[in-house]
Amino acid sequence: AGIELLGRPLRERQPYSNDVPSDTSSPSTAKSIGPDVRHELEVSISDSALQSSFDNVKLSVRWPMYNRDEAWLLYLMRVSIEDDRVGNTRCMSAGVVNPLGVEDSSLGKVKRAVEGDPEDGAPVNCEDKKVDCAQFFCYIDRLERGDSVRFRFMARLWESTLFNVGNINITSYVSIISVDQQDFVFGPEGKSAMKSQFYPSSATKRDYLWIIIGSVIAGILLLILLIIILWKCGFFKRKAPPAHRPEAHNDEGEG
Repeated sequence: AGIELLGRPLRERQPYSNDVPSDTSSPSTAKSIGPDVRHELEVSISDSALQSSFDNVKLSVRWPMYNRDEAWLLYLMRVSIEDDRVGNTRCMSAGVVNPLGVEDSSLGKVKRAVEGDPEDGAPVNCEDKKVDCAQFFCYIDRLERGDSVRFRFMARLWESTLFNVGNINITSYVSIISVDQQDFVFGPEGKSAMKSQFYPSSATKRDYLWIIIGSVIAGILLLILLIIILWKCGFFKRKAPPAHRPEAHNDEGEG
């Protein structure tokens, strides 16, 4: 294809609270939603590309915003872009990024996105059948060899949706859908899947508890075995003192 997408989660495995869910229908802060989740994507021209530049690159982003019951899942807070060319790159994500206007102190003041697209935010199928994605689009006006455009997708895991769920993998997808070049080949390097693995923190606590219980039981069994060995060796048998016979004394005056 000539254009390469390299995506990854900032942290591949993250714990989340699996306690009884509180009411998060109208969260006041992002922290009350759940842990911070970040996916990063780098777009560049591959070394094997014959072209030295590409114009009007359009990316489709499918973000795992909901589960199949339409409950929040990976709530997208912000999309940031690093590009040396000012005004060269943009994302039309007004309907997807922070639709509830939740404040996040770790990101500074969070504003709703102002740019939109007629197709922005439309629910689409993710490859994971348990998840529904919200789709939006990002545009790179010009990409030249040596350029590297980076996207950072910052979100919050909606913990209350995962009550009694257990371990779960959540994946975001980005793909190139159009380029202003005749006979452009859409190869596998033009797609990226960024998977995050989540596990309940209570499971970790249970694992530690069983380790402690197992260690205590092992210690008791070892102590019992040591006592048995010492008993077999006669350690606990006390030697009887030698019998003492008082000497007979004749009283004076006895004949």
